[in-house]
Amino acid sequence: MYIGSERSLNYRRRRRNSPVRISIYLILIGAGLFVLWQTQSGNIDPIGLPTPTATRTALSFAEEAEAAFSSGDIPESISAYQQAVQIEPDNVDYLINLARYQTYGGLVDEAVETAKTATFLDDDNSMAYAVLSFALDWQGSYEEASNAAVKAIQLDGNNALAHAYYAEILTDTGNWTRANDEGQLALSLNPNLMDAHRTYGNYLTNIGAYDDAISHYRQAATINPNLPFLHIQLGLLYRAQQEYELALEFFNRALALDPENLAPYLSISRTYFIVGELVRSAQYLEDALEVALDTREENPDYLEDIADIYGRSGMVKVRNLNYEGALTDLTCAIEGCDTSIGSTQLDVPGLELNAVTLQYYYTYTSMLAAYAPLEPWRCDVALPIMYEIELYASDDDIVMGIVNENRTICRQINSGEDVLSNGLGDDEEPAEGEEGEEGSTEDVVPEGSDENSDAS
Repeated sequence: MYIGSERSLNYRRRRRNSPVRISIYLILIGAGLFVLWQTQSGNIDPIGLPTPTATRTALSFAEEAEAAFSSGDIPESISAYQQAVQIEPDNVDYLINLARYQTYGGLVDEAVETAKTATFLDDDNSMAYAVLSFALDWQGSYEEASNAAVKAIQLDGNNALAHAYYAEILTDTGNWTRANDEGQLALSLNPNLMDAHRTYGNYLTNIGAYDDAISHYRQAATINPNLPFLHIQLGLLYRAQQEYELALEFFNRALALDPENLAPYLSISRTYFIVGELVRSAQYLEDALEVALDTREENPDYLEDIADIYGRSGMVKVRNLNYEGALTDLTCAIEGCDTSIGSTQLDVPGLELNAVTLQYYYTYTSMLAAYAPLEPWRCDVALPIMYEIELYASDDDIVMGIVNENRTICRQINSGEDVLSNGLGDDEEPAEGEEGEEGSTEDVVPEGSDENSDAS
């Protein structure tokens, strides 16, 4: 039988128990029992439980909101103050600041309610009534806004913000002399207040003092350089003075600060339209359309914005002699349309007639009248729209001249006259009117108006 060598055998020595080793075991067992007892008694957290995080204070959210506003992130400033208010719902200062930022963020209805809550909690708070007047003014509730501003000043005659907002209300209601007085008083009380320079710049814009308005908006932008709407307003002022390079510079600053804001795209597109760079104008409208789609979950009015972009696109195509494309886009803007952008299906509503859309309306009727000699049914569409324009702009000689010319074409067609020679020839354009001419004051839109974000 093969036994093998000694190297194949494993010998194990029997280990003797050492007194030292036994002592160590006893110590470890005792320590384990101590930890178990401490855990069961609640003095030590069980192993594996997550470390609890400190609960954030309302003050920390308020500080975050202020930092966000200073950096130009108004939505984040609103969100942070909303969280601060959730923790301290009776903190009037937080409610005041939240209402102010909601107004700047375009949430004017919410801002009014927030400011009213602040006045309810502290009826003697001048700042609460000042911000309420601001929100009401941007809501278009001028009488209520004026009353709130007056009360704010009665409570504290040295409240610079109250005087600044009162100046804006007086400007919006055409009370130029008192607007000037209130605006200058606000600046004397606090020359470093952004709102004082902004509202006085707004007043100067409305009376046509563009150079002085630019000076005050520049000072406002120096105090807070990260607010996009200040740069947009400066761009509008420079554009009104035909300083197109400077206008584009400020519009692009606004775009860099807030790439998800439609206003800079539309302002840049409009500027290129005015100077005749139609390809660039169209490109920025395409970019605006993408932004409108990408931000539609945060913007309940995105379909209206898209309709406006179609209206602008129609104007660009008219100027570029693409009449069929222009008619398609203007039809969508005025009448509404079912369309698809990429894989997204959209039911775009028609735009209401107002100061912004007036140009789309009368250009659309010009397009319809131009095609009517070959397609008479287009007059059935055009004539009711012409009547609507007449009701809205009967005192505008330029607009009514366009409407009357188009109406004459349709009446001749309906009476059976041969007006084919008056139709859209190869070398003539449908009437666009004179809006959008270089240096037009229509390009300057005062702060806080309904057209502020989209009319430029």
